[in-house]
Amino acid sequence: MKMIIRSLLVVILMLGGAASWVGAQGLPVNIESLSDEQLIQLATKYNLMGLSEAELEAKAKEAGLGSDQILLLKKRIALLDPSVAGGQLAYSNKTDSYVLRNKVLTKGPSIRSKDSSGVLQVFGAEIFDNLDLSFEPNLSIATPSQYIIGVNDQLVIDVYGVSDVTKKLKVTTEGDIRFPNLGPIKVAGLSVDDARAKIKKALTRIYPGIATGAVAVQVSVGQIRSIQITLLGEVRRPGTYTISALATLMNALYASGGPNDIGSFRTIELLRGGKVVTSFDLYDFLLKGDLSKNRLLQDDDVIRVGTYNRRVALKGALKKPAIFDMKAGETAADLVQYAGGFADLAFKERVRVTRLGSSGREVLTVPSSGLSTFQLQSGDTLVVDSLPTLYANRVWVSGAVYHSGAYGLAQTQDLKTLLQLAGLREDAYQERGLLRRLKTDLTPSMVSFSVQEVLKGTFNLNLQREDSIHIFRATDLRERYTVEIDGEVNQPGQYDYFENMRVQDLVLLANGYREGAARQKIEISRRLSAGGDTISYAVIKDISLDNPQDLLFELKPFDMVSVRRLPVYKEQIKVSIEGEVLYPGTYTLSGKNERLSDIINRAGGLKSSAFAEGAVLIRNTYVGITSSDASLVGSKARLINQQSGKNIISVDGGDSTILKTLAAQQKPVSIRLADALGQKGSAADVFLEEGDIIKIPKSIQTIQTFGMVNLPKQIVYREGLSFKEAVRASGGFAVNASRRHSYVVYANGEIRTTRNFLFFRSYPSLKTGSEIYIPSRSDKKKLTTGEAVAVVSGLTSFLGLLVVLINTAR
Repeated sequence: MKMIIRSLLVVILMLGGAASWVGAQGLPVNIESLSDEQLIQLATKYNLMGLSEAELEAKAKEAGLGSDQILLLKKRIALLDPSVAGGQLAYSNKTDSYVLRNKVLTKGPSIRSKDSSGVLQVFGAEIFDNLDLSFEPNLSIATPSQYIIGVNDQLVIDVYGVSDVTKKLKVTTEGDIRFPNLGPIKVAGLSVDDARAKIKKALTRIYPGIATGAVAVQVSVGQIRSIQITLLGEVRRPGTYTISALATLMNALYASGGPNDIGSFRTIELLRGGKVVTSFDLYDFLLKGDLSKNRLLQDDDVIRVGTYNRRVALKGALKKPAIFDMKAGETAADLVQYAGGFADLAFKERVRVTRLGSSGREVLTVPSSGLSTFQLQSGDTLVVDSLPTLYANRVWVSGAVYHSGAYGLAQTQDLKTLLQLAGLREDAYQERGLLRRLKTDLTPSMVSFSVQEVLKGTFNLNLQREDSIHIFRATDLRERYTVEIDGEVNQPGQYDYFENMRVQDLVLLANGYREGAARQKIEISRRLSAGGDTISYAVIKDISLDNPQDLLFELKPFDMVSVRRLPVYKEQIKVSIEGEVLYPGTYTLSGKNERLSDIINRAGGLKSSAFAEGAVLIRNTYVGITSSDASLVGSKARLINQQSGKNIISVDGGDSTILKTLAAQQKPVSIRLADALGQKGSAADVFLEEGDIIKIPKSIQTIQTFGMVNLPKQIVYREGLSFKEAVRASGGFAVNASRRHSYVVYANGEIRTTRNFLFFRSYPSLKTGSEIYIPSRSDKKKLTTGEAVAVVSGLTSFLGLLVVLINTAR
């Protein structure tokens, strides 16, 4: 039984929730509490999406929404994520653009014109372009007591105490509310406080407890009505606006985009009933934060913005350069104050004013003391200059001193005092210093002095402003002392020279000897000192570090040390053998006389499946190549490319790239391994070199055809197989085959070409593993019609001449 009752309660609650949502769909009272999905459903039901502002407001009123809820609906629809709203616009307007500023929907900023330089804007215009600023009224706070009640406002009357009643009553078009059992009460045109007092007095007729205090009455405004106001004159978007009844003059001005290019920021008038209620100066708010004249608006209010009276530009060293509107009676001093005053670097003695005269432009110079009385005219440009970069009392010192930089002339009136304050370094050059001085016409001059004499007091010099003194370092006045080492050391190169430096010291700096260094053969070359003969270039000396006396040999600046290699020292030379041997791999040669047959024997000999006739030796094209070889090859390659007009050999990247490329090049060498093994020491048994690779293939039973045959293929080799038979087995020669240029490549890399004599042709013989190559015949250029006619004409003339000669001979 309990379970049944519990289930019924759950069902009742669910039905109640659904009913409340349906009710909300019919007449929602709290737009702010709806989720985005519910808001989209509501807008879809009443066709609110994609409407203009006026259409949206009319539709919402038809659905029963109050003015304050309509404002909330506009904001909520504008805040919808386009992806949630299906890509539809919140609402559109052909003449106005709407943006969100602090999540408040207002009309967007427009592009404002600047001054002729394209830099300055009218002071105050930026607040109407600031998306982070909003003057929208806050609908979540209590209604101000001075708020004037009007038609369509909703009043919430709460009677509590002995009696407890709450009524929400809308102000009718006649300006009254109708309280049950009481009749109409006129409230339109009253402030909230006055309306509260009047309603409380009227309710005492049906609630006597009000007079005794047993019953209390609270009156507040529930839904705020919308009002219509008009903006005229020099505003960005003049027209009629529907706004909240809590809106102020600044709210309306902000929604219209503010004054236009000729609109005044100083005189903004609020007209009510045809009379000026207040005149608002925007500078009071911008400069003082004063919004005392920012009045609440009422229905049918008119805001009028006139043209500016005087407009003056301030440029240069000011804190806020801009274009300012000026009222009558304001002076240049007031304008400078509006700009925040002079900047720190401003030249405050005087300012320059550019004025548009009757027949041309004029320039006026105004002292700072006269700014408070100087009257500016519209179109004037006031320019404040910056202080010049030229110092009035500065001297400089640089170079070999501990405290280089600028000094005051009052504290360093002479050269000696300045050098003592700056502090000479130990490596300062004492013989000479330089003083750079500006003449009266600012042309530079040079004065030299002895640093040593200045410090001793035997010479001194009075300084002038902008004097610049430079003290040289002794090391900067001579060539940098170095020594050089090359040869058999780990890090050859150039090193700084130090006094009392010996060869062993330089070797240590070069990270020691290499393994093959000859310590007994170290050569030192030294520059000739002044006064030597003109034939010799250097002094050469050989030393041995095994000699104790040579260990004490001192180096001099620019000495070059060469460490030679031991004559008997050799690094290991490696070769590789691959294929059909018992132990393939990498082998180190025992000496320079080791041959092909020797390495085969060390590899265990050939396998039974080895094809000795097809063995190939791959050898580095260039062995032991150096940078000089690379330069030589590069020069030849460039010459070949230049003569041929084509990039036959790439020389991009310089000699270092060529060196790497050449060192990596390898080419096959034709060898006869069977002859080398059968006749050791013969010409076929070649000596091996570093990097050699010996490849011994398995036995091959076929030959191959390539090139201009009808069907290139592999053919099983048999003893006595001829060249022509192999070509016939491949379908014969192709139409464009060049038979006279055919050749055969044997398995060991040897090449045999076709021999041609008159009409006879002898093709190479074949061996197992041979490859037949038949190139294509080069296309001969056909004669044009003109060339053919010329040839025929020439032959005809030649034959005619021949006939004449024969007849003459008879």
